[in-house]
Amino acid sequence: MVKRHKLSISFKSQYQHVYEHLQSIPNKSDYIAKAVEAYMNRKQDAASHEEIRKIVMEILQNQGIHSSVQIPSSPSQVVDLISEEDTDLINQLF
Repeated sequence: MVKRHKLSISFKSQYQHVYEHLQSIPNKSDYIAKAVEAYMNRKQDAASHEEIRKIVMEILQNQGIHSSVQIPSSPSQVVDLISEEDTDLINQLF
């Protein structure tokens, strides 16, 4: 017989909408496990994103395409360009 791992979770009031959404999911364990796994895989893809950005920048420079707009070189520079309202919205979504 397969041993199941159990975990009890609780939600702060700021995540009431998440709790309510989970109430509509028939197999909450599978749903949460898949969501966490997708999140973990996305974090691993961050290096790939940086590599892709460098390749694109190299191609643009080799083709002589110059932009007068400064392209952010790090995620922290992108965050500086996003408004506080946008940051709050992104945090709520993820």
